Amino acid sequence: MQEKRIQFVSDDLVGQIVEGRKTASCVWLDQLGDEDDYNHALTVGEYYTVCNLNKQPVCKIRILCMELCTWNKIPARLWRGETNTSASEFRSDHVEYFNHPSDEFEFVAYYFKLVEPNQVG
Repeated sequence: MQEKRIQFVSDDLVGQIVEGRKTASCVWLDQLGDEDDYNHALTVGEYYTVCNLNKQPVCKIRILCMELCTWNKIPARLWRGETNTSASEFRSDHVEYFNHPSDEFEFVAYYFKLVEPNQVG
């Protein structure tokens, strides 16, 4: 079986995962499939090696659940898992990422837990 991998848009976010602070993230609906060799389709219950921007393994996470969200109704567990202090702060942090979405914009939140910190590449 092929190792599943995932990258985040910055190494700062990867650091938050390793520290145990970041337990959630989000993606566009059309980004749920394999993007490349370092971003595999998200599957609940699966383990993923988190790679930094240099494609080096950093840690391993397990996807716990996913949910469909709308821009005007951000779940508290998502904004908290993203290390934000409110839904408004989450929106501010993600407005560029989601290209200035409307209130009805839908995206997928996924929740995970750190299972192996500090993997060696």
